[in-house]
Amino acid sequence: MSAAASSARGQDAAVALMTDRCLIEDTGVVTTTDDGQDVTNPVVVYDGPCRVKPATTAAINPSVNAAAQTWQYKVSIPIGPETLRAGMRLTVTASQDPSIAGLRLMLRNFDRGTHITARRMWCTEVSR
Repeated sequence: MSAAASSARGQDAAVALMTDRCLIEDTGVVTTTDDGQDVTNPVVVYDGPCRVKPATTAAINPSVNAAAQTWQYKVSIPIGPETLRAGMRLTVTASQDPSIAGLRLMLRNFDRGTHITARRMWCTEVSR
């Protein structure tokens, strides 16, 4: 079996595990209106199947007002899109686990490689 055929089979198997759905948006530049409202014009980069897994346990980072818990997740989507970049917003729109539906994450980085089977992204949720 060729490397391309093997990669394609691996990608099919990875997609079969993607039972959740997510939306990835590029929030673009924040502008402030005359009345002081911050406005963004988000652009949808991806809307489709995904797989959400916890990457680590929470890290507690003290701040001036309160401790913030930083939760790390690994989110997998099919190979593509090629326009991903750090700072994009990912929202879990549907999940078999109702506790993560609506979860909002920030894309930190993602895996790249010749024979990868999915685009795995390292994301962070911050709550206070």
